[in-house]
Amino acid sequence: MSDGTRRVDLWRWCGCQSRADTDVVVEECAIALSYNGVAHAVMMATPIDLEDYALGYSLSEGIIGAAGELRFVEALRRDDGIVLELAIPQMRFEALASRTRRTFGNSACGLCGSEALLEALRPTPEVTAHVADPAYIVVALARFAERQRLNIATGGAHAAAWCVDDEVRMLREDVGRHNAFDKLVGALARAGIDARDGYAIVSSRASYELVHKAATAGIGALVAMSAPTSAAVDGAKRCGLRLIGFARDGAMNVYTNPDFAENE
Repeated sequence: MSDGTRRVDLWRWCGCQSRADTDVVVEECAIALSYNGVAHAVMMATPIDLEDYALGYSLSEGIIGAAGELRFVEALRRDDGIVLELAIPQMRFEALASRTRRTFGNSACGLCGSEALLEALRPTPEVTAHVADPAYIVVALARFAERQRLNIATGGAHAAAWCVDDEVRMLREDVGRHNAFDKLVGALARAGIDARDGYAIVSSRASYELVHKAATAGIGALVAMSAPTSAAVDGAKRCGLRLIGFARDGAMNVYTNPDFAENE
């Protein structure tokens, strides 16, 4: 039984020194909800308290009207995630079946259109791990904070930036970290900028979705100010992206492709 965490290997870099270490990251996986044997939604979530999750989701989405209408059948572990088999009254099931919308939701903001675990964990394009001197990243992080005008004014916005060496070349903000990243990718495309020439910084944790968005845009390194999830680490390893977390206060953790940090 999962406790919602995963231990992963990393390289710690600080003051031009680095060392191998381990860290604990929150677990993130695809969880499919199936009602009366029919797949309805796939969400990216932490696989603990699944019965509570199934009931809360079913009530909040109006799939059932009372707790007693849901029966948790079983949780089936798959290679690509977990399937929750749920049973609801026939009348409720018929109402659910009449809906045309299928839902895939990530761990923060929601995406739609996926009915299967494989769709949720869609293949991530391979990228070349971008090399950026950690000292440059430290400087870029300071400039990154200074450039967040919306967040400075409100304290409630996330930001995503595209950087080259220690320069923040492009930055976009939004209340949602995924929205901010989408805006950044759009701005780079409109400007005709080759995103492979730089790396990205995000003001949030690094989730699977952000790794996928970065790789899809051709960005070979993602620097997050907070923690990565297990799925983000796994996805970065598969596609070749350099994933950095807890990048703040002059230090950072390099979770994948740490070859630039192996200077003892």
